[in-house]
Amino acid sequence: MSIAMTDEETEQSTIMAEAQEEVRTMNAQERRSAEGYWCYNKDNSDPKAIHAGLYFTCKPWKNDDITRTPHGAFICGSDSLQICSIKVASIRGGLRWPLQVFGMVTVRDVFELNHNHNIVFARARSNCQTIAEEHPYLELTGPSRAVLICFDPGNIEIVLKAKGATESEDRDLSFLVLPLSTRIYCPYDEDYTSKHSTLKLTFHHVSKAVQATISVRLIGGSPWPDGFQGVLTASIIRDVEVHLLAFGDDKLPLVADDGTIKLSRRVVSVRRCDGELKVSILVAHYDKDEQVAIRDDIVFTPKGYGTSCGVLNVGARKMQVTVSWCA
Repeated sequence: MSIAMTDEETEQSTIMAEAQEEVRTMNAQERRSAEGYWCYNKDNSDPKAIHAGLYFTCKPWKNDDITRTPHGAFICGSDSLQICSIKVASIRGGLRWPLQVFGMVTVRDVFELNHNHNIVFARARSNCQTIAEEHPYLELTGPSRAVLICFDPGNIEIVLKAKGATESEDRDLSFLVLPLSTRIYCPYDEDYTSKHSTLKLTFHHVSKAVQATISVRLIGGSPWPDGFQGVLTASIIRDVEVHLLAFGDDKLPLVADDGTIKLSRRVVSVRRCDGELKVSILVAHYDKDEQVAIRDDIVFTPKGYGTSCGVLNVGARKMQVTVSWCA
């Protein structure tokens, strides 16, 4: 019996098929160079390793719930890597702003025996993200579960392309496999350069972490008004903020009749013992030609397991925030 795929699974399947076709079209010398470089660098001695082949040989993540951390992952409070942002810092080689970007970014941690996919960004060619020089950030949708770095930091794999007028005019933007070094108790930014671009990746090492999976829904029966725009965020440490959803003048993306909102990102890592999770909303709208801003915050104390609930007040509207904890 065949099982229908969701739209997200269909898009990820399309991206992988396009990536595999890209590898098949590489000439023999390019393939040997990519594979040879990775074999030479298999001990992760080069922190800026460039590679275009290993990514496509990996097996997909298999789990009924992609937000579920593998059993025993947080034994004794494992450390986690919080991915905050990925920025296209510069481009060259004939590329011009704005860019229509498609491809995939995945993270692999050592806990996974087969180093399976933990998707951070995924766009098919038919669903590119347009990136302007004024705000050159990828719209991240993951990771879908905590990135564990208790024994080995693992790596992040990047396969990005810039869409051309036709498929034959598509250009490589970034092909990288990056070993992630740990820096305990501190945030860090890293620049990674490939042939046509430089990416800036912002991370934070979270020690003795628990995984927080966040869901938000409208409650109270009042519809979301037109003309409201803003952002939902999660703060895990001072100055470490993760965007859960940015929304414009159109309606909030609801995925269920009960008012559940489709967040771009849902999973963050929080320090178990002395940390906190702050979920915030900032909304702006015009009232009689004057811009009005509304902000509200909820602070949650981390748990080893179970759920926490709170309510955000946005004028006359309310949002229920539920956090599921996994340790």
